[in-house]
Amino acid sequence: MNARLRPEFTTVESKWVWFVSPRSRSVSSFRGGGRFGWSEREPTTIRHLARAALLLVCAICGSASGQFASPQTISARSVSGQFFVYGAPPPTFAAAAVLTNNENYLKLEPALTVVSCERIKHALAELLGGDSPWRGRIHLVLYPARSANDGETIVSERFKDGWNYRLELPDPVERRRFVRAVVQVLLLEQAGRKARDRFPEIPAWLAEGLTQQLLRANERELLLPPPRGVVNNLTLTSTVVSERRRDPLETARRILREHAPLTLAGLIWPADGQLDGPAGEAYRCSAQLFVTELLRLKDGRACLRAMLDGLATCYNWQTAFLRAFHTHFERQVDLEKWWALQLVHFTGRNPAQTWSSEDSWRKLDEVLRTPVEVRHARNELPGRAEISLAAVLREWDFSRQGQTLRAKLRGLDFVRPRVSPDLVALVDDYRRWLAAYLDKRGRPAAILPGTNRTVREALKQLDELESRREAIRPRPIPVSAAPVEADPTGSP
Repeated sequence: MNARLRPEFTTVESKWVWFVSPRSRSVSSFRGGGRFGWSEREPTTIRHLARAALLLVCAICGSASGQFASPQTISARSVSGQFFVYGAPPPTFAAAAVLTNNENYLKLEPALTVVSCERIKHALAELLGGDSPWRGRIHLVLYPARSANDGETIVSERFKDGWNYRLELPDPVERRRFVRAVVQVLLLEQAGRKARDRFPEIPAWLAEGLTQQLLRANERELLLPPPRGVVNNLTLTSTVVSERRRDPLETARRILREHAPLTLAGLIWPADGQLDGPAGEAYRCSAQLFVTELLRLKDGRACLRAMLDGLATCYNWQTAFLRAFHTHFERQVDLEKWWALQLVHFTGRNPAQTWSSEDSWRKLDEVLRTPVEVRHARNELPGRAEISLAAVLREWDFSRQGQTLRAKLRGLDFVRPRVSPDLVALVDDYRRWLAAYLDKRGRPAAILPGTNRTVREALKQLDELESRREAIRPRPIPVSAAPVEADPTGSP
């Protein structure tokens, strides 16, 4: 498995370099081999600029020598012969040791990395419904991680017999970013089989969506950690998995109910910072749902494969997409309508009809308050007033409470699909609290509200919910006094 490899290639005709930055909304590239120039987006950090200059020099040297620069390190070759992994030199940075102990990061052992790459390739082929023979070799070059923000770089070089790829990865690397980088280069290899003068563009939503689907479906089978134990002079790692097969969209369903899912425009053109923090999770889950629903279409897998095959002959991926999915979407507006409908079915939320934070808070307040009739004297007509939920629990008997609280529960179910994302979790907590209280109070062992332990516990939980709701109450904007214009005549 382990051997020192010096791959021999024919004369280099063209070279593309892709910068996959963890904080960038798209990859950046430059082309080498005769004429050099920036295309798409330039790297945004000094580190990327320095690496670009280094790779530019390598491109010039590679054009003359006709082969990738071969690292002077031990490498491993996959069983199919498509993947070559060149191990990183011993780490000299403290960050590498810290990241190794982080469970979200993966230490890349060459012999295990090639196995993970093969598994990712087969899982991706199964997901897309096709396993055509590969044509381009993929060389993974590992380098010691300097920080958690080290990015990945993909270099694509064209030779007379096709394209070959070089993927630079920090070691250790975040597990999700490793899978995303391998998926990205596999998509480039598949789309580049027909590429000549120009190289295909892989949309961000496709790489992120497929990555999320693979990770949520079988992360444990794809990623192999390095061995940690020694038994009879053999290094072994045991992994025991005892869990039911979960829905890959389970996490996406939870996150997209708490955060607003992205519209089609947001998926196509993610804003700066869209891939960081909670916004990044919302983007990745939206992309996963988008890809999953496309694959569920009739002949959806064949359409997606046709899109990948057509990327090299189109100036943008939108053209290749509409050509491949022409039986489902004639225009982009048809795709937008279809995506909005999928979001409503999946989350019960329509982004185009979501209330603002102020309106959401006001609607929630209206649902939680209870209108009652009040008489201040026997001979007076009843007046209208509102009481809180706490007063209903303290002063009303359960037969009267039950009907009112069940109406509150229906009201919360009605407003939930339209409240702003910052109030979704609070609405859900009110719903769970009401459902649990009605269930406990409906049991035969329940006693009068004034002495019932269940009521006291429910009032305590209600106080916490009310405190949270009051903390996010919209504050009125003070109206400044209008400026007094000076009298041009100078009279008082």
